[in-house]
Amino acid sequence: MPTLTFETLVHAPLSRVWAFHQDVIHALPSLSPPSAHLKVESADLPVRTGSRIVIAAGGPLGVRLRWVARIVEHRPPTSGGPGAVACFVDEQESGPFKSWRHEHDLREVSPGTTRVTDRVTYRVRFGPLGKLADWMFVRRQVEAMFRHRQATLPALLSQR
Repeated sequence: MPTLTFETLVHAPLSRVWAFHQDVIHALPSLSPPSAHLKVESADLPVRTGSRIVIAAGGPLGVRLRWVARIVEHRPPTSGGPGAVACFVDEQESGPFKSWRHEHDLREVSPGTTRVTDRVTYRVRFGPLGKLADWMFVRRQVEAMFRHRQATLPALLSQR
């Protein structure tokens, strides 16, 4: 299974980065490329272990994809200041992948600066054909989505 890791430094305190991510109704569309036309259909709020989030997004050939994610880990910030950490993990319950796990690790590295690490482990459906599709374009699409997040997140939080 491919595992991809992405890191972003955000010039905002951990508490603000955490609050942004917990507002899934606004955060998910804001972090997604405009071409994804992502919409949160429903979300169990406040976000906690067991919460379900249902999204719809544009897929290949204009087909809308429905994705249901469940929060399987949810650890709010430990304390304020450098060294404070927080984490949440979502897994695909149903959707386009055979499996998908997205770990969100947040760590305040200095006063007012937070490192956001996204670790995604996924598997494409359809066996060997899926592996070929992953090699040809799926991985590039996932990487592009996270490059967009890396560029967008710091800008969004500097405006808040």
